[in-house]
Amino acid sequence: MALQVLQANLNHCARAQDLLLQSMTEWSTQLAVVSEPYFVPNRGDWVGDEENLVALIVPRSAGSPSIDGIQKGRGYVSATVGGTLVVGVYCAPSKSLAEFEVLLHLIGILVGRNLPHSVLVMGDFNAKNSAWGGATTNARGAVLEEWALTLGLCILNRGSSPTCVRPQGSSIVDLSFACPATARRVYGWEVVEGVETLSDHRYIRFALSMTSTVPAHQGPESLHRDTPRWVVKRLNPEVLTEAAQVETWTPADSSPNIDDRAAELRASMTRVCDASMPRQGPPPRKRHVYWWSADIAALRAACVSARRQYQRQRRKRQRDANTEESLLNTYKTARHDLSRAIREAKDKAREEMVETLNLDPWGRPYLMVRGKLRKQASPLTQSLQPQLVREVVASLFPSGVAHTPPYRIPNTRNENPGSVGEEVIPPVTPGEFGAGIHRLRAKRTAPGPDGIPGRAWVLAADLYEERVVGLMSDCLAQGRFPLLWKNGNMVLLRKEGRPAESPAAYRPIILLDEVAKLFERIIANRLVQHMAVVGPNLDEKQYGFRSGRSTVHAIMRVKKIAEEAVAQGDVVLAVSLDIANAFNTLPWSCIIEALRYHKVPDYLRRIVADYLSNRSVSYRSRDEW
Repeated sequence: MALQVLQANLNHCARAQDLLLQSMTEWSTQLAVVSEPYFVPNRGDWVGDEENLVALIVPRSAGSPSIDGIQKGRGYVSATVGGTLVVGVYCAPSKSLAEFEVLLHLIGILVGRNLPHSVLVMGDFNAKNSAWGGATTNARGAVLEEWALTLGLCILNRGSSPTCVRPQGSSIVDLSFACPATARRVYGWEVVEGVETLSDHRYIRFALSMTSTVPAHQGPESLHRDTPRWVVKRLNPEVLTEAAQVETWTPADSSPNIDDRAAELRASMTRVCDASMPRQGPPPRKRHVYWWSADIAALRAACVSARRQYQRQRRKRQRDANTEESLLNTYKTARHDLSRAIREAKDKAREEMVETLNLDPWGRPYLMVRGKLRKQASPLTQSLQPQLVREVVASLFPSGVAHTPPYRIPNTRNENPGSVGEEVIPPVTPGEFGAGIHRLRAKRTAPGPDGIPGRAWVLAADLYEERVVGLMSDCLAQGRFPLLWKNGNMVLLRKEGRPAESPAAYRPIILLDEVAKLFERIIANRLVQHMAVVGPNLDEKQYGFRSGRSTVHAIMRVKKIAEEAVAQGDVVLAVSLDIANAFNTLPWSCIIEALRYHKVPDYLRRIVADYLSNRSVSYRSRDEW
């Protein structure tokens, strides 16, 4: 795997920035260092210096590297991108030599702190030196060369192709430096000459290998998916039903091993899904921005052709001033036509998007305004630093400390009739299974580790009812919750307004298998029914997680209390408590004691106790699960 890097100077040109974004999309660029951008958007994938003279761009897409440790100053910005310290630099030619030396000193401090780890320093230094292919060496170039040698940085520039081309002349001022260990991982460094940038500067491209050796061949990368996923939109209901009939033709396994039967059920439904719908492959790579078209591509190619003709004329020994001026005007006209076409295409696309408001008021315009329209990106567990992910997981799921809950005396007025004599364990009924499937029919949630979508279970419910009901009934009888159903895939979500380095800036979502959630609902319904009929029931003042009650009822109760108190001339004080990470830090022993207090039948207490034991979450890090 390699990091695709692009370096550019946009001369503060809006259309040059548009073309840069198209080039990044076309080349699947994962990191760009941009000098003199037109503007720096206030987005997470752009990081600019204090004066917006240079910026780092790390597009959010599948497989994008992490970006953290951001530091910025005047004329420089740095961040750790995929484990490499990347420093973007721009120093205007109007700056004095003393100001240039101060800038290098500040950058040297950043680089020195990170050495001997991976370092890249890139940007427009406006410094000339024959060491990197320039025709002459100026004062800046001499100072920069000495600075790089002092820090032990290697120059990555190769050849004598100019990076800045103007009618007055050409020069090599866009430079790339790296520490020796990083330089050995760089390959394919080149000045791109065959692409129009609408800027005086040419693009620089190279790849940075993630390993210590440079690969001999770089083919298309395949994105392996450990959790199976299917394209539900292409599901064939008739084929799924037929496949389910074949799978359930033989008698169900009646062995006492609950875990083996749960594994076989998963394997059986996996075969049904494979027969009825294709698996999801890696998402197709986006090659164009939204306003790109074949006409604009042709205009860009025409610019390249006109520029080459003009440059060939300038290199002739016998130059014709009239011909040279004519070719220059032709090139300027081609650039103007390209800029105008880009502007018109963007305006047209914007108008079309606004017109969709009449057809779908909750579509793309609404999502853009609300900030909910985002590019497909890697999970946070893959893009964040592994050490930070471990700290987040340890904070969200703290290690359980032995806790003895206070003993609560049950209410003797509501004795449990089933507590005396032989215990009766009612099996799971088809009605309970059907009620769970009915709820599943109305939801479109992400699948768990098995990847089996809820729609597949809905369509196969009638055929698999006997097997699933039998397995769940045996689980209740043995007091065992299958080990496979105790595992969930963890997805981290970022909380806005909190430091990215803090574990408190993330909240988890655990994706469980649909069949496991179905069994959970059956157990939960039996608990609720027992407390409502036998008791002791939950407190009347509790509104959360109770059927027929909501936060609206709680608000109405608070309003009623306040109105009654105010009517009597009293003062009402409201105290709100927020327990941090309450769901994941509640001692499970307290839950078991609460079940005993509410005189829950022994078989339900056993299954809940087993449900709470040996649970695990899985997440994909950069290298492994």
